[in-house]
Amino acid sequence: MMKVFVTISALVSTAMAAVAAVPSFTLEAVAPGQPFHGMPLSLDGPLVKLGKPETGNAVRFFATGSDNAFAWALHGYPVGIIDTPAVLVGGHALHFAFLSDPERSGKQYGDNVMTGGWTFTVGRPSTKIAPAAGKFLGYNFEQRWYAFPGQHEGQWNVMWWDGSCCVTAAGMPIKIKLVESDSRAASYSA
Repeated sequence: MMKVFVTISALVSTAMAAVAAVPSFTLEAVAPGQPFHGMPLSLDGPLVKLGKPETGNAVRFFATGSDNAFAWALHGYPVGIIDTPAVLVGGHALHFAFLSDPERSGKQYGDNVMTGGWTFTVGRPSTKIAPAAGKFLGYNFEQRWYAFPGQHEGQWNVMWWDGSCCVTAAGMPIKIKLVESDSRAASYSA
Protein backbone atom coordinates (compact mmCIF):
# COMPACT_ATOMS: atom_id res chain seq x y z
CA MET A 1 0.00 0.00 0.00
CA MET A 2 2.83 2.40 0.88
CA LYS A 3 4.54 1.69 -2.46
CA VAL A 4 1.34 2.59 -4.38
CA PHE A 5 0.99 5.85 -2.44
CA VAL A 6 4.63 6.79 -3.13
CA THR A 7 4.20 5.99 -6.84
CA ILE A 8 1.01 8.06 -7.11
CA SER A 9 2.66 10.89 -5.19
CA ALA A 10 5.64 10.83 -7.57
CA LEU A 11 3.33 10.91 -10.62
CA VAL A 12 1.38 13.86 -9.22
CA SER A 13 4.62 15.73 -8.43
CA THR A 14 5.92 15.10 -11.97
CA ALA A 15 2.64 16.29 -13.51
CA MET A 16 2.61 19.42 -11.33
CA ALA A 17 6.21 20.22 -12.32
CA ALA A 18 5.32 19.81 -16.00
CA VAL A 19 2.36 22.19 -15.64
CA ALA A 20 4.50 24.74 -13.80
CA ALA A 21 7.04 24.57 -16.66
CA VAL A 22 4.44 25.59 -19.28
CA PRO A 23 5.06 29.27 -20.10
CA SER A 24 1.95 31.29 -19.41
CA PHE A 25 1.06 34.87 -20.24
CA THR A 26 -1.20 37.66 -19.12
CA LEU A 27 -2.36 40.55 -21.31
CA GLU A 28 -2.11 44.33 -21.07
CA ALA A 29 -3.81 47.12 -23.02
CA VAL A 30 -1.65 49.47 -25.07
CA ALA A 31 -3.46 52.70 -25.91
CA PRO A 32 -1.36 55.79 -25.11
CA GLY A 33 -3.48 58.67 -23.88
CA GLN A 34 -6.46 56.49 -22.98
CA PRO A 35 -7.61 55.87 -19.39
CA PHE A 36 -7.04 52.12 -19.73
CA HIS A 37 -3.49 52.28 -21.11
CA GLY A 38 -1.38 49.70 -19.27
CA MET A 39 -4.38 48.02 -17.60
CA PRO A 40 -4.36 44.24 -17.37
CA LEU A 41 -7.07 42.26 -19.11
CA SER A 42 -9.28 40.33 -16.72
CA LEU A 43 -12.28 38.04 -16.85
CA ASP A 44 -15.87 38.92 -16.05
CA GLY A 45 -17.29 35.41 -16.17
CA PRO A 46 -15.98 34.07 -19.47
CA LEU A 47 -15.72 37.51 -21.15
CA VAL A 48 -12.56 39.60 -21.23
CA LYS A 49 -12.65 43.16 -19.90
CA LEU A 50 -10.23 45.93 -19.00
CA GLY A 51 -9.95 46.94 -15.39
CA LYS A 52 -8.20 45.86 -12.26
CA PRO A 53 -8.87 42.15 -11.83
CA GLU A 54 -10.38 40.86 -8.66
CA THR A 55 -8.16 38.27 -7.00
CA GLY A 56 -7.67 35.37 -9.38
CA ASN A 57 -9.54 36.90 -12.36
CA ALA A 58 -6.59 38.08 -14.48
CA VAL A 59 -6.58 36.63 -17.98
CA ARG A 60 -3.86 34.01 -17.93
CA PHE A 61 -3.24 31.55 -20.74
CA PHE A 62 -0.78 29.30 -22.51
CA ALA A 63 -0.48 28.76 -26.26
CA THR A 64 -0.30 25.56 -28.29
CA GLY A 65 1.20 25.44 -31.76
CA SER A 66 4.69 25.61 -33.20
CA ASP A 67 7.11 28.33 -34.24
CA ASN A 68 6.45 27.51 -37.89
CA ALA A 69 2.66 27.68 -37.53
CA PHE A 70 0.69 30.73 -38.58
CA ALA A 71 -2.16 30.06 -36.18
CA TRP A 72 -2.03 29.23 -32.50
CA ALA A 73 -4.62 28.13 -29.97
CA LEU A 74 -4.87 29.82 -26.57
CA HIS A 75 -5.97 27.93 -23.48
CA GLY A 76 -6.92 29.23 -20.04
CA TYR A 77 -4.35 28.66 -17.29
CA PRO A 78 -3.92 26.79 -15.01
CA VAL A 79 -4.19 23.56 -16.95
CA GLY A 80 -7.14 21.57 -15.66
CA ILE A 81 -9.49 18.77 -16.49
CA ILE A 82 -11.71 21.11 -18.54
CA ASP A 83 -10.02 23.06 -21.33
CA THR A 84 -11.11 26.70 -21.71
CA PRO A 85 -9.89 27.88 -25.12
CA ALA A 86 -9.83 31.55 -26.12
CA VAL A 87 -12.50 32.39 -28.69
CA LEU A 88 -14.07 35.32 -30.45
CA VAL A 89 -17.87 35.18 -30.26
CA GLY A 90 -20.64 37.46 -31.48
CA GLY A 91 -21.56 39.40 -34.61
CA HIS A 92 -19.40 42.09 -36.27
CA ALA A 93 -17.75 43.16 -33.03
CA LEU A 94 -16.83 39.92 -31.34
CA HIS A 95 -16.37 39.35 -27.63
CA PHE A 96 -12.99 38.01 -26.54
CA ALA A 97 -13.80 35.11 -24.21
CA PHE A 98 -12.48 31.91 -22.65
CA LEU A 99 -15.19 29.24 -22.95
CA SER A 100 -15.31 25.55 -22.22
CA ASP A 101 -17.10 23.72 -25.07
CA PRO A 102 -17.18 26.87 -27.25
CA GLU A 103 -19.12 25.30 -30.12
CA ARG A 104 -22.10 24.85 -27.83
CA SER A 105 -21.73 27.60 -25.21
CA GLY A 106 -20.53 30.29 -27.67
CA LYS A 107 -23.87 30.44 -29.50
CA GLN A 108 -25.40 32.38 -26.60
CA TYR A 109 -23.16 35.33 -27.57
CA GLY A 110 -23.89 35.34 -31.32
CA ASP A 111 -23.67 33.37 -34.54
CA ASN A 112 -19.88 33.48 -34.98
CA VAL A 113 -17.49 31.36 -32.90
CA MET A 114 -13.88 31.75 -34.03
CA THR A 115 -10.95 29.80 -32.53
CA GLY A 116 -7.40 28.78 -33.34
CA GLY A 117 -6.24 31.72 -35.48
CA TRP A 118 -4.23 33.59 -32.82
CA THR A 119 -0.97 35.24 -33.83
CA PHE A 120 1.81 37.01 -31.95
CA THR A 121 3.69 39.81 -33.70
CA VAL A 122 5.93 42.76 -33.03
CA GLY A 123 4.24 44.75 -35.75
CA ARG A 124 4.41 42.94 -39.09
CA PRO A 125 3.13 39.46 -40.01
CA SER A 126 6.52 38.45 -41.42
CA THR A 127 8.09 38.42 -37.95
CA LYS A 128 8.41 35.21 -35.94
CA ILE A 129 5.02 34.62 -34.38
CA ALA A 130 5.80 32.45 -31.34
CA PRO A 131 4.39 33.86 -28.11
CA ALA A 132 6.82 36.07 -26.18
CA ALA A 133 6.54 38.94 -23.73
CA GLY A 134 6.22 42.28 -25.51
CA LYS A 135 4.58 40.87 -28.64
CA PHE A 136 1.03 41.76 -29.58
CA LEU A 137 -1.93 39.40 -29.73
CA GLY A 138 -3.78 39.34 -33.03
CA TYR A 139 -6.26 37.16 -34.84
CA ASN A 140 -5.16 36.05 -38.31
CA PHE A 141 -2.49 38.79 -38.17
CA GLU A 142 -5.11 41.52 -37.74
CA GLN A 143 -4.83 44.11 -34.95
CA ARG A 144 -8.51 45.00 -34.78
CA TRP A 145 -8.98 45.28 -31.03
CA TYR A 146 -11.31 47.87 -29.56
CA ALA A 147 -12.33 48.88 -26.06
CA PHE A 148 -15.98 49.77 -25.51
CA PRO A 149 -17.33 51.29 -22.28
CA GLY A 150 -18.64 48.63 -19.90
CA GLN A 151 -21.63 48.70 -17.59
CA HIS A 152 -19.64 50.10 -14.66
CA GLU A 153 -17.58 53.27 -14.64
CA GLY A 154 -13.91 52.57 -15.33
CA GLN A 155 -14.70 49.19 -16.88
CA TRP A 156 -14.15 48.50 -20.59
CA ASN A 157 -15.16 45.56 -22.76
CA VAL A 158 -12.50 44.14 -25.07
CA MET A 159 -13.77 43.22 -28.53
CA TRP A 160 -12.36 42.32 -31.93
CA TRP A 161 -13.86 43.89 -35.05
CA ASP A 162 -14.24 41.65 -38.11
CA GLY A 163 -13.88 44.52 -40.61
CA SER A 164 -17.30 44.02 -42.23
CA CYS A 165 -19.19 46.86 -40.60
CA CYS A 166 -18.56 50.20 -38.97
CA VAL A 167 -17.32 50.72 -35.42
CA THR A 168 -19.27 53.14 -33.25
CA ALA A 169 -17.63 56.28 -31.91
CA ALA A 170 -17.65 54.70 -28.43
CA GLY A 171 -15.04 52.15 -29.57
CA MET A 172 -11.39 53.06 -28.99
CA PRO A 173 -8.63 51.17 -30.85
CA ILE A 174 -6.15 49.31 -28.66
CA LYS A 175 -3.34 46.80 -28.97
CA ILE A 176 -3.02 43.88 -26.61
CA LYS A 177 0.49 43.12 -25.37
CA LEU A 178 1.68 39.81 -23.96
CA VAL A 179 3.25 39.89 -20.52
CA GLU A 180 5.01 36.77 -19.28
CA SER A 181 3.29 35.50 -16.18
CA ASP A 182 5.20 34.55 -13.05
CA SER A 183 4.49 30.82 -12.73
CA ARG A 184 4.34 31.17 -8.94
CA ALA A 185 1.76 33.97 -8.96
CA ALA A 186 -1.77 33.30 -10.15
CA SER A 187 -2.92 36.92 -10.25
CA TYR A 188 -1.82 40.54 -10.17
CA SER A 189 -1.37 42.32 -6.91
CA ALA A 190 -2.60 45.88 -6.96
